[in-house]
Amino acid sequence: MDKNNSRTVNQSETSSHTKQMYSKKVIEYANAPVNMGRMNDPSASAWIKGACGETIEIYLIIENHKIKAATFFTNGCGPTLACGSTVTLLAIDKSIDDVLSISPRNIIDHLEGLPKENIHCAILAASTLYKAIADYLLQY
Repeated sequence: MDKNNSRTVNQSETSSHTKQMYSKKVIEYANAPVNMGRMNDPSASAWIKGACGETIEIYLIIENHKIKAATFFTNGCGPTLACGSTVTLLAIDKSIDDVLSISPRNIIDHLEGLPKENIHCAILAASTLYKAIADYLLQY
């Protein structure tokens, strides 16, 4: 077997392994993140560096104590992309009080599960959201 065929087999095995480890939603958001991007002139923003060295930035537009828009940016892995997408989706159109009840468990449930080694990605996403809300509340 030549190197090219060997590489194809390895990629195929990796794809199969990934599909077994991660839910369809995690794979979907990892491949096509939702609400990803930095925001000019947000009402609030925050960033936190995670355990693996990845960062998540969260940007919010808040009007009348309601999240009107939310975006994120990360240099992290696929599960971090999925958690960033999820936390923004869960926050948009919610009041600040409701957003403060978004937990890492809510993120994991929305993603239909995460392997243990990626739980910190959900914690990072929720923590960064809380820090952005704190940034807003301390301004006003």
